[in-house]
Amino acid sequence: MKRKFLMSMMLFSALAMFGSTIYAATFLNYGYPSSTIPIRTYNYASAWQGPMDASLANWNNAGAKVQFVKTNNSPNTITAGNFNNTAYGVNYASVSGNQVVNFRIELNASTITADASNLSNFIQSVFVHELGHSVWLGDNPTTNSPSIMSYTRNRNSMTKPQAFDINNVRSRY
Repeated sequence: MKRKFLMSMMLFSALAMFGSTIYAATFLNYGYPSSTIPIRTYNYASAWQGPMDASLANWNNAGAKVQFVKTNNSPNTITAGNFNNTAYGVNYASVSGNQVVNFRIELNASTITADASNLSNFIQSVFVHELGHSVWLGDNPTTNSPSIMSYTRNRNSMTKPQAFDINNVRSRY
């Protein structure tokens, strides 16, 4: 009996210690209700269009059980332009209960171009991050694992959702 109790305590301690490191996501209180997320078709110069399209593919091919699909009649919009803030990107979501009704992502060309050493990668990193907010992910998860949602990621090299992000999105869909 004493041995079972000790084994149980050791297992519980190991799960508490290691489990929180692996899946300590920061979730938003809301997310898109469907795993297929429509985005209104956008058109930009090739320096932006290619990386933006690659960002959708980065999520669609990640195995996270979500698909971002461009369509002409979606209420969800993406805008790349010069905005009066210091953010690289912002996701403005309209929410009802715990569901995103629609969202508007703004990619700030003035801050991105000022700080990017690899423009294509930087655009992808910012856009993939902002799309993550649409599928429940919050900023700066408490983890030692690489995450596209981390503010300290290298935006010039990290362009795709990481295993940590993918697992957390899969837990919601």
